[in-house]
Parts: sequence; C-alpha cells; structure tokens
Amino acid sequence: MPTQPGPISADARSGDYKAIGGKLLRVRMTVTEDNPPVIQTLRITGDFFMHPEEAIEDLEQLLTGALLDEAALRERVQTFFAGDVQVVGADVDDFVTALLKAA
Repeated sequence: MPTQPGPISADARSGDYKAIGGKLLRVRMTVTEDNPPVIQTLRITGDFFMHPEEAIEDLEQLLTGALLDEAALRERVQTFFAGDVQVVGADVDDFVTALLKAA
C-alpha cells in the first residue's frame, strides 16, 4: 500500500526593519525546512506608502515560492519595483533587508 505524504512542515519567522527614512517594514512568513528555505506564506506590513495600495498583495504573491536567498529575493523585488507601482519610504534594498532579517 503506498504511503501518503505527510504535512509539509513549516517554520514561522518574523522581523522588523526600519528604513533609512524611518519607515517600518514588518515581515511575517512561514518557510519550508529546505536548505535554503522556500517562502510558503508571507505578509508584509508597515508604515510605508504604496500606490496602488493593493500592490503589496502582488509583491507578497510574487515572493511566495521564492528561495530565502538574497539574490533570488532581490531579483523578484526588483521585478516588482520595475512595474507600475510607487513606493514612498522604502526601496528595493529595504524590502530585501527586511525579508532577510525575518529569515
């Protein structure tokens, strides 16, 4: 009889980062136990401004499934910032640093 796969184990992580302008980025995520880990769920909040506001959900979706690795994260965040989105108070480096700090 074939065995059924068990639940995928996830590790909850979080971190806060203050950008140079003083804006807070707060990251909450779950990651796999792989090496390097893969982001399973992600929530980014803070007191930065993003327009359109719902674009943060697009960024979270874009980062879900990414390796928790600086180069992989930077590539995805840069792709997001190259789109039709405006962010005040934080830049690519700030988001990458916040993600890695939560790691």
